[in-house]
Amino acid sequence: MASGVFNIGATSIGDGAIDFLTGTIKVMLIGTATAYVFEPDNANLGVASGPSASELSVTGYATGFASADRRTLASKTVASDLTNNRTTFDAADPAAWTLSTGGTVAAAVVYHHLTSDALSVPLFYLDFTDVPTNGSTFTLAFAATGIGYLQNG
Repeated sequence: MASGVFNIGATSIGDGAIDFLTGTIKVMLIGTATAYVFEPDNANLGVASGPSASELSVTGYATGFASADRRTLASKTVASDLTNNRTTFDAADPAAWTLSTGGTVAAAVVYHHLTSDALSVPLFYLDFTDVPTNGSTFTLAFAATGIGYLQNG
């Protein structure tokens, strides 16, 4: 599985409905207990087969819309990458989570947080090698090239 951009997220950023810099942008962790297959057409977090249905379920990570474990991103940036003809989106890495044993972190979803999962808009799907939880901290480090990008032209 590869990382990707949700279509509704790209459209909402492009038409100005979402301002990445001033909007509340959060990240949630995806586990393996309920498999999630990245679907770029997911229109919100709450669709039946959407990201929230596969949110990580392990002690140390509270699931659900109002959970403090869905971390708000800080120090957000949007930049033009003229060499690669794209616009990149980035933020500071979120604080680490302390997770008990018994779960596996498979991915993360960066999204625009609104008043419910049914209204919150997924932006970027970040796939990485599965990480079994073992009672220590889990750190999500965004790539040096940013969280994600929209290709120009």
